[in-house]
Amino acid sequence: MAEYSFAGEDSDLEEEFEDSKQFISSINGTIFVIDCSDDMIVKDESIEASQLTLTTEAVKNIYCNKLISGSADYLGVVLCGTKTVTSNYSGVHILIPLDQADKKDVMELDSFMESCKNREPLHGHGAVYKPHELLWICSSMFTSSPKKLGNRQVMILTNLPEPNGLEKEGKKLAVTKARDMSELGITIDILPLHPINGEDFDMKRFYSSLVPGKEMVKPTTDLETLSTRVHRRETKLRRLANLPFVVGGEFTIGIECYSMYGGSKIPYQNMCSKTSRPVTCQTNLVTEDTRTVLLPHEQYQGAQFGAEKITFSHAEVEAIKLQTEKGVYLIGFKPTDTAFKLHHVAGKSTFVRPSESLYKGSSNFFLALLESCLSRDVVPLVHCVPRAGSVGYLAVLLPQQEMRDENNEQVKAAGFHMVRLPFAEDIRPLEYDATIKPSKHETEIARKLVKKLKAHFNSSLIGNPDEQQFQKTVEAIALEKDNIEEVEDLTKPDKERIDKRTSQIATEFKDSVLGKGYEIPKDCQKPDYKKAIKKIQDMNLEGRLSKATVADLRLFAKGTRLKVSSTANKGQLVEAIKSFLG
Repeated sequence: MAEYSFAGEDSDLEEEFEDSKQFISSINGTIFVIDCSDDMIVKDESIEASQLTLTTEAVKNIYCNKLISGSADYLGVVLCGTKTVTSNYSGVHILIPLDQADKKDVMELDSFMESCKNREPLHGHGAVYKPHELLWICSSMFTSSPKKLGNRQVMILTNLPEPNGLEKEGKKLAVTKARDMSELGITIDILPLHPINGEDFDMKRFYSSLVPGKEMVKPTTDLETLSTRVHRRETKLRRLANLPFVVGGEFTIGIECYSMYGGSKIPYQNMCSKTSRPVTCQTNLVTEDTRTVLLPHEQYQGAQFGAEKITFSHAEVEAIKLQTEKGVYLIGFKPTDTAFKLHHVAGKSTFVRPSESLYKGSSNFFLALLESCLSRDVVPLVHCVPRAGSVGYLAVLLPQQEMRDENNEQVKAAGFHMVRLPFAEDIRPLEYDATIKPSKHETEIARKLVKKLKAHFNSSLIGNPDEQQFQKTVEAIALEKDNIEEVEDLTKPDKERIDKRTSQIATEFKDSVLGKGYEIPKDCQKPDYKKAIKKIQDMNLEGRLSKATVADLRLFAKGTRLKVSSTANKGQLVEAIKSFLG
């Protein structure tokens, strides 16, 4: 019998929803169309480079991210306005075919970017092309893909409001082809750059008819802004689930659930030390006496009831659970300030949007409900059953209004955040007695110190330094680079700035609370590894390593991650460090 533990719900969002894996495993396809017109190769004084170089670098960043993360998505690059042609269509060349990202693709983009810096891009520039032929080539690349692609999109990067030499008949053919691609589920996105002549990028001249109904962002020539826009459009949302939202009686609408954030881990693969091939881990449950492997129907779960152990079969456990159909059920409404407390968050939240695939007209009611909740400052309380046969939980729907920045880029989407609430048994009131009460003077100094240390902080703008350095290292090895780019660790506090702002008041606070002349005990201080490493290195150069103390030798070994036995004596430590330092 398996270990006595009652089967509960997995807290991870991907396991919580029934059809999450179906959407997470879908493969997307993106084709980047880069304009190679004469205006794109002119050096832009604001960025000290050509806009063709800028767009190529933004696309290269996407390829590097996909390559390092091991993504299965398909990417391709098509150049328009080139002297070299593909499939007998003038001015259009496929630089990288539609396939999974490979290091050869990154090296190809590097070569093309270097040629752009010399204003002599590979495959030429300034040729006239027909937009409908360009769209036909992109459509045929999706059609000939060996994999079934989920989201398919064409991303056009240009600084021309309309292609050079575009005729009225060619414009009609392009609009017709774009409409055909939309019916096939292929979306077209336009990422405009600032025209060289200083004029506004007028979408109405051509591209507004190519992608009607889409709100266009303002043109840019900033690499970071362009890379962010490319990344946002290339990274498609993968929904966790489609659920019915039962409002009351038989009135039901459809909603989609999305995960707003999740843990990011350094990817790794278990390899066999002899063959260097990937290996998989498998766990089997065996009996204690015969050591025979238990089959799923032979495994039981259990719970402790006093001195007695009660067992349940898998079928009995499923029968114990509430047999409510999956979905979100509206309970009622409450004022925001009384319905939701920040310390009552009991798990990860999900973002909820309307789904027309389940019930037609869901968007109209959903948006009306959202506007009503925002205007009245109330929140819906719901009972969520994420999958059939699972135990549901209480949640609150926090409304969020759409927000856009000065470039008309969407910062926040309109919808609800479904925040999980605790049950009565989950809340643990804490009681403690304050043995020491600070004086008014100490409280005032502490308040001033906290005020001095206030900072503008947004964790979403700070990357994981370990993961970023790992990616840069893998990228350098894969692309055979000479140097590994160092990543700035933004998680470390700025000690100089903190000391400058708080040196006087921090000293006053320490003297007031701990007393004047107080010194931190040595056993409470952190070991100075840098000082120990420098000391041992100097003693080794001077030939006095045998005179070092065992404590310094062990600090050196720990600071340099030198593996030595915990029972090693001084002689063994000296020999190991000499071998390490060469």
